[in-house]
Amino acid sequence: MAKMEIIFIILFSAVLAGNFANGQDRMPADSFLKLAEEYKSKSNPDSAIYYYEKAAIENEKIGNIEEEIDAFNQIGVLLTRKGNYDEAKTWLNRALAKGIVSLDSNSLTLARTYISLGVVYSAEDQFDQSLYYHNKALSIRLFKLGKNNADVATSYGNIGNVYFRMKDYDNAITAHFKAMKIRKKLFGKNGVEVVQSYTNLGNAYKGKAEYKRSLSYYEKALHSKIIQLGQGHKDLSVYYTRISEVYYLMNNEVKGSQYKQKAEEVVKQ
Repeated sequence: MAKMEIIFIILFSAVLAGNFANGQDRMPADSFLKLAEEYKSKSNPDSAIYYYEKAAIENEKIGNIEEEIDAFNQIGVLLTRKGNYDEAKTWLNRALAKGIVSLDSNSLTLARTYISLGVVYSAEDQFDQSLYYHNKALSIRLFKLGKNNADVATSYGNIGNVYFRMKDYDNAITAHFKAMKIRKKLFGKNGVEVVQSYTNLGNAYKGKAEYKRSLSYYEKALHSKIIQLGQGHKDLSVYYTRISEVYYLMNNEVKGSQYKQKAEEVVKQ
């Protein structure tokens, strides 16, 4: 028997014996949730799903609606990562139905459900549906959190990623630029989150064949990563490679080769 199951049995037995005077009703749900998160962290999605379902059942019993819905969301996310899209949507629609009936229409828990649905529909290349749900989540986050919030920036980034996959580069740029502006205010121009926006913008301008603008954002991303990681770090390889690819597209073989060589050198270090 796995160590985590043994720990759970001990905790659950204590609950049944009445050893926890405070928060007794919550203990089974919390214990199942802890096991689910342990298995998730260990990349064991099947066991994580099993215990999230158990946690959902226990939370329903004691009326913890938001935590029940969060467990449904987690199951949907894990199934999406496994490529089980129909099953993922079943759980997420279950979360959505419960949330619409039980929660405020601007609940952040409901927003998380919309995001998870947006992700699974994007994975299925159903981009209009994906945008619908991501925009629903964005509206809630703007209302609840205000325009200068990291989660709002994430929602803009999600929308930008969907537009990018649609090859609608202008709308992708608009969304990623909004995300970047928020992230700069919150994290500074060299923050990790800002680098992601630089990269997304570089990708979108590359898609538009606006190579000078693409280079500008890729170079900003590289500069920021050097500040974060130091010269010669192997993770810089991907940034050198992106810049190299754009130079090749511009028919600048010399610069393309220079950055390709830098990418190879840092990998070897």
